[in-house]
Amino acid sequence: MGPILFLLYTTELFDVIAECGLTGHTYADDTQVYISTPATDHVDEVDWLAACIERIRDWMADNHLKLNEDKMQIIWLGTRQQLNKVTARALTLPNATVEFSTTVKDQGVVLDSQLTMADNMAALSRSCFFYIRQ
Repeated sequence: MGPILFLLYTTELFDVIAECGLTGHTYADDTQVYISTPATDHVDEVDWLAACIERIRDWMADNHLKLNEDKMQIIWLGTRQQLNKVTARALTLPNATVEFSTTVKDQGVVLDSQLTMADNMAALSRSCFFYIRQ
């Protein structure tokens, strides 16, 4: 299946994501889902996110696709003061538990919870020095 047919095939996925009140982006076969919430509401939103991910998984199963929980990454983004209000809690799904990360990789860019880009610059420097020494 080519990229255009795949996008047409998965168009309904964005309806499911929107019904959950989330925002989604797709890059080739990689789908990202976003939720924005005040730090004080994070406990309720984690439960809401888990329920939405289950709906997405069900839709994917109905359409002969698979949600890969092994590659799933979740991160809280915000200022240091906002992140101090958030308690670390894993996202519990029926067949998997996903821990919140302090850094995630998004299209090759390493993002940290405060979007400082420090981790990305360190990874880029390591990569450059590796190739310089070769």
